[in-house]
Amino acid sequence: MQLKHVLAACAIALLAATATAPALAQQAAGVTLGQLGYRLLDLAPDDGIDPWIGFNSQAAHGYAHLYDQEGNEIAGTDIDRFGSTGFDNPYASLHARTSADAANVLLTLYSGWGYVSANRSLHFLLSPHTQVTFSVDADLWARPEAPGVSWPTAMAELYGSLDGFNDGERFTDTFRLEDGVQHGTLSVMAASQGEWAEGRLAFDAYAVAESHGVPVPEPETSALLLLGSSLTVLAPVGKRRKR
Repeated sequence: MQLKHVLAACAIALLAATATAPALAQQAAGVTLGQLGYRLLDLAPDDGIDPWIGFNSQAAHGYAHLYDQEGNEIAGTDIDRFGSTGFDNPYASLHARTSADAANVLLTLYSGWGYVSANRSLHFLLSPHTQVTFSVDADLWARPEAPGVSWPTAMAELYGSLDGFNDGERFTDTFRLEDGVQHGTLSVMAASQGEWAEGRLAFDAYAVAESHGVPVPEPETSALLLLGSSLTVLAPVGKRRKR
């Protein structure tokens, strides 16, 4: 077989492989929170007041931002409602979603520094002499593709505050993960005194990572670059054959 035909066959094979080969992520992490629940305990059964809790407002937030190594923002998006936000580009894939009782984030980073967060918060009213225990299920995973360079971090947090409870001190429970998989339940507890108490509760899914890798070009871009290189190699062969 002539050299030109051999080189052309190799170029075609490489083009096909480049167009179909997946790009490997440098860092990846994700968090899912759901199944928000609560349990009430009557601390004064003889006071004539049944334990009660009511939720009077709620909010949801989602954030996804990406920066290069110099700190310049490449892409960013925020929402202040239930729903989804995020983006995909050659540097990263960042997505956040919130619903009535769930929040989840997904981060895949090729180059730069990025973070993504999904937050669900609400206000509540608690009857006197009542203890409340809130809980939310959590699933976290983190996969460093370049150990020793930087580590992705997945974090899940359930937190809040209650007026008149330890002088308004915040109660919180947190899971933090940098490698592997973690499943569990976040749980916090608060108790009202002799008066009706207002409180705030929130849970947050968060992922952050940094990578010093080079952005992975799109398959079409790689194919065009390879095609140009192949034609450059084939051109002298054609000229020699013509002479």
